[in-house]
Amino acid sequence: MEDKNKNKGVSDTEQAEFQDRPAPRPRGRTLKVRRIGNSLGVVLPKEILAKLGVGEGDEVSVSDTPDGVALRGFDDRIQEQIEAARRAMKRYRNALRELAK
Repeated sequence: MEDKNKNKGVSDTEQAEFQDRPAPRPRGRTLKVRRIGNSLGVVLPKEILAKLGVGEGDEVSVSDTPDGVALRGFDDRIQEQIEAARRAMKRYRNALRELAK
């Protein structure tokens, strides 16, 4: 009896090798790195800018992720919240240290 899950035309060793490989990650759009003045940069297409909600002169936030980097439209409100949290952590440093024990 043949195994119903076995790929036709693929030997057992080839099938085992194929199953051990990680699945390919989906690929997004490819952009070319270009010289912009004395720096290097990437020109983002209109669709990406619209998705980020940014335009000319706006700022974007770049953060490290386990898979690479992520771009987000910069939000002043979030930055204000981060600064408020930093001030609170500095002010209540001793109390937070005791609570962490």
